[in-house]
Amino acid sequence: MKDLICFVKNMGLHIVFFAPRTPQQNGVDERKNRYLEELVRTMLNEYDIPKYFWVDVVYTTSCVLNKTLIRPILKKTPYELYKGREPNISHLRVFVCK
Repeated sequence: MKDLICFVKNMGLHIVFFAPRTPQQNGVDERKNRYLEELVRTMLNEYDIPKYFWVDVVYTTSCVLNKTLIRPILKKTPYELYKGREPNISHLRVFVCK
C-alpha cells in the first residue's frame, strides 16, 4: 500500500477514500451512470433488442456520448479534451442499422 501511495503522489494525483455502498458521496458519477443506463434501456426497448446485448449497447452509447456531447464551458467534447483533436465520426451509423 505504501508503494501505491508513493506512486500516486509521484504522478501528481491524490487518493480519496469513500465509504462503501454510499452513492451520496459520488453524486456526479452516479448521475452519469444513471443517464447512461436510461439511454441503454431506451435503446433496448425501442428496437426490441434482447437483454444479452446490454454490454454492446452500453459500449456503443458511451462511445457516442464521448464523441458527440459538448462541454458547454470549454466548447469541446470529452474526446477532444482527452486526445487533443477532433473525433472522426464518419463511421457512425443509425443504431441497429444493417
